[in-house]
Formats: sequence, structure tokens, C-alpha cells
Amino acid sequence: MKNVYKRLLSIILLLVLVLTGCGQPATTPAPQEPKPEETPAEQPSGPKYKEEIVIAIADEFTTIDPMETTSESNQLVQACVHTLLTNTNLVTMQNEGFLVESWEMITPDHWRFKLKEGIKFHDGTILNVDDVLFTFERGKDKSTTSAYIAKFKEVKKIDDLSFEVFLHNGDVDFNYVFAADSLAILSKEAFETMPEEEAVKIGTGAWKFEEFQSADYVSLVRFEDCTLYEVPNTKRLVFRMIPEASSRMIALENGEVDAIMSPSATDYSRLSESSDLKLITVTGRGQHFIGFNLANKNSIVSNPEFRKAVAYAVNKEEMVIAAWDGYAQVSTSIMCRDMEYYADIDGIPYDPDKAKTMFEELGAVGMTVKMITSDAAHRVKMAENFQAQMAKYNITVDVEFVQQAALIERLQTPNNSEEMFVLSWTPGKNADYMFRNPIHSKGGRSFYSNINDPEIDALIDAAASEIDREKRAKMYEDLQIILTTEVINWIPVAQATLTMGAHKDVEGILLHPALVHQFRTIERIIE
Repeated sequence: MKNVYKRLLSIILLLVLVLTGCGQPATTPAPQEPKPEETPAEQPSGPKYKEEIVIAIADEFTTIDPMETTSESNQLVQACVHTLLTNTNLVTMQNEGFLVESWEMITPDHWRFKLKEGIKFHDGTILNVDDVLFTFERGKDKSTTSAYIAKFKEVKKIDDLSFEVFLHNGDVDFNYVFAADSLAILSKEAFETMPEEEAVKIGTGAWKFEEFQSADYVSLVRFEDCTLYEVPNTKRLVFRMIPEASSRMIALENGEVDAIMSPSATDYSRLSESSDLKLITVTGRGQHFIGFNLANKNSIVSNPEFRKAVAYAVNKEEMVIAAWDGYAQVSTSIMCRDMEYYADIDGIPYDPDKAKTMFEELGAVGMTVKMITSDAAHRVKMAENFQAQMAKYNITVDVEFVQQAALIERLQTPNNSEEMFVLSWTPGKNADYMFRNPIHSKGGRSFYSNINDPEIDALIDAAASEIDREKRAKMYEDLQIILTTEVINWIPVAQATLTMGAHKDVEGILLHPALVHQFRTIERIIE
């Protein structure tokens, strides 16, 4: 009974409290703390980034296959999308691991490599040794990779992350071979499950393909699941083709693009003195040269004395001013100055009197020789300046300007009838790469001059396998002297400065001396 009274008393008290509250004046209810799910989102602090960055380039995009890349434009895109096993450090200029974690030279012809763990491709698969072996196998018949693959005697899988390479001839710097841009590692599974034209797009880089219009543009989007690099702040990176240097500069000034590759030398001061723009530079590892096709026996260029006379006739200082407005260093060796084993040789000096005498003795006065080159601004100026210089000796140079892809195709054609050409070679890796690829008869790009000399082949092979650094240096010095002063397949002209124009607030651009430019951190702050 007591319990019943207690319950009744409680009910009465509750009614009293309610009625009392209803009788009070209305008041503003006290603010209540929001529930956790209702907490307003914090406003982002820090800078805001432009979501899309557009870079204007000169050359047409010809391929999305890293093993078919022969132009700077293609290299730019490939370096964003695909990744190499090793790469040259931009500060130390030493080789370092990219996809590989470590390597070991067991003997000069026996190497062991270990991949980094957990590297993700754009298709979601994880990098393993099978991808590496697949890439090597695919590269056997590619002109850009065959020279490297030809060095392999056997590639052996140890486990999912480790593999060994056995070489036909020893190479004490073999790790540099894997820094060749054409040896970017591809996804084996992608090629097994996709059409080839789609599979070649799959890489491990910070950017992945979105759209490809060869004569217009390539658009890339950031790879959100990238495990190799930090995800960029920029969402989209677009490379837009604008062939004319003046048009690229106008597009930059008008704000149509955020950056331009290869501005004209005449615009360097405009960029560096502008309050809104900037000039980005790095000493390049590109050797610009005048080349000869030694295989054309029907031409006077097959005569080494004629090639030597031309070398005496070329005023390189004048050509550097004409083509780069002085933003280049005159070259005397076919190797670049910052490369290991570079020899400071004299080469063949400018001597117009010597050249005149030799041309007269050869009966070359009044002759016409043909030259081919691309329509890139500096090559056009090199060729035109060469024309003017040779005219002083009453020798006509008939120059044909074509697009880069057509130039390479012409020079690659077996037994082609080309006589002379203006070109460049970027040996960004090591000395063996420098000589083997364009000069060795089994080199993938031996079409540069078609030397095909067994003695030079033997010297290149011997230098690569020589453990004694001093002896090795002497071999490479001998190669530089022989090629520059005796064979004269190239007349080295200049080692040019690589340049880029950009708006002042564009950051994260890392120009690479060997054209493997890095845009994985590119961004533009807009607020």
C-alpha cells in the first residue's frame, strides 16, 4: 500500500512542476550543443590550388607507348605517367632507385635487383617481377630499347620482388641502364586484359591518362591511389600543342596556358624581367650536333676528309648565338661536360683557311649537299646558320624541315639516302649509354650516323666491362678523340640550357638535364 501512495505522490509532484512551468513568461530557449553529426565542417585553411594546369609544348604527340618515344613532347608525358626502375638524382647526378629499392653488382656481368614493395599501377594491380620481365621481353624488338635488351644474356626471377640479370659483356655501371626512359615498367596484367593501345597507358606515375589527341593535346588526371609519390594538389595536367614559339609566348602572357616548354631564345629576357612570369632553366645533357650519314657511299659526306673540312668550317660560337642567344656552351666532345668520363679535348677547332684549302683539294667547291632536320626553333636556326656559313665556301646546303616524327622515321629507314642532319642526343644516364645506343652497330639508335665499325664496337664493349676506373676513363677518352677528330660522325656544336616559361606562382616543376622532367608536384596557387 505504501508503494501505491508513493507512486501517486510522484505523479502529483510532476503535474505541479509542469503546470508551474506553463504559467511562466515565454523565454528564449538556451542554445544546445549540436550533436556530433551536426558539427559544421571546418573551412579549409591554407592556399587554394588551381585545379587544372596547362603546359604548351612544341611537338606533336605521336605515341602513348613509352617504347616508341622519340620526341621531347612524348617524353614529357611518359615521365608523368610511367616510372623507371632507376633515375638520375637532379642534385647529385648519381643513379638512385625509383621502382627498385636496392641493387648489387655480384660481378660486372651479374647483377641483383630488389623492387619496392606495394607499388600500385593505375589499373590497381601491384608491381612485381613478372611486370619487369614482361617489359624486357616486349622491348626486344623495339628500336628504343633493343640496345639495352641486347646486353642481357639472361634475366632470372628470384621471387616476386627480386630478380637477377646476367650480361653478355660486363658493365660496372649497369644500374644506369634502367634509367633509360624507354624502359619504363609496364603492367603485364594490363596487356593480358586490355587492348594494347589501352594497356600502354597504364603506369605507376603520379598522373594517369585521361584523353589523348595526338595533334592537339594530352590530358592527365592525378592518380588518387598513387603509392610511389604524394598525390598532387593539382587535379588535371594538360599538355597542349602550340608549334610556334611566338604563339606559345602569347598564350602564356594572355593566361591561356600556365607554362610553356622551349620558349624562343629571344623571349628569355621577356620572361626573366616580367613581374608576372619567370624563366626556369637547367643545364641540359643534350648534345646538339651536325651529323653525317656514313652509309651513303654515293655522297661526298662518306669521305672523312670532307667531314673534317666541314668541322673546320663551322663557327660554333656564332651558331650558339644564332640558335640559343648565348644560352648554351660550345661543345668540343660528343660527351657532355657534367658526365663521368668527359674528356676536355680540343676536337677540331674553327679554322676557315684550313677548311677553304681542304674543300678546294676535294673539289667540293660549288657542290650541293642535302640536310634534314626538324622544325624545332633552335634546329631551324642551327640549319640556317650552317647554310650561311657554308655559303662562304661556295657550298650550297639544301635544308628540308620536317616534323620530329618524320625526321626520326627517315633516319631509321635502312639504307636511307640522307646526307646530313641536325639533331640532338641526350645521354642522361652513363657513358656506356652515351656510346652504345647511337654509335654501337647493335645500338638501338645507330641510325644516327651508321658508323658500323667493329673496332669502335669492341672499344665500347671493353670500356663498359673494365672495373679499373682509370683504365676505363682512358678508353672513353680514346673514344671521344677517335669519334670527334677521325671518324667525325657528328660535329658536336653545343650543350644547351633547357628552359621553360611559367607564371610566377607555378611551382613544383623539376627540369631534368636528360629531359625526364618531373611534374609530379606541379601546382599553381590561386589564393
